[in-house]
Amino acid sequence: MTDLLTRVKSKAVTVDLLLGVTIMGVNGMIIGIYFGSPSMILAGLLLGAALGGFVSIFGGRRFFLSILTGVAVGGLAALFLGGPDMVVIGAGSGGAIGGFVGINLELFMRR
Repeated sequence: MTDLLTRVKSKAVTVDLLLGVTIMGVNGMIIGIYFGSPSMILAGLLLGAALGGFVSIFGGRRFFLSILTGVAVGGLAALFLGGPDMVVIGAGSGGAIGGFVGINLELFMRR
């Protein structure tokens, strides 16, 4: 536990941190918008930003970029195949698939 706290305290604001907080915070905010409550929007934003900041401490740049790629590809595919009403579902599914691909890339790159 002390190693984690030391690692968190030693990290400055980096591109990875900003990328993680932005991507996950916006994702949480969009989920809150889907629920339709201002308190849910704020809660989603804060929880997503905290989670993104936590993941970025461990160097998840490829992970976040794979999520962004998955969101873009999934959203565009849903737009062309299902119309504007399907973009949110396609972007969410693409982001989830992109996250799985990103985690596997991270695992394979370490070996």
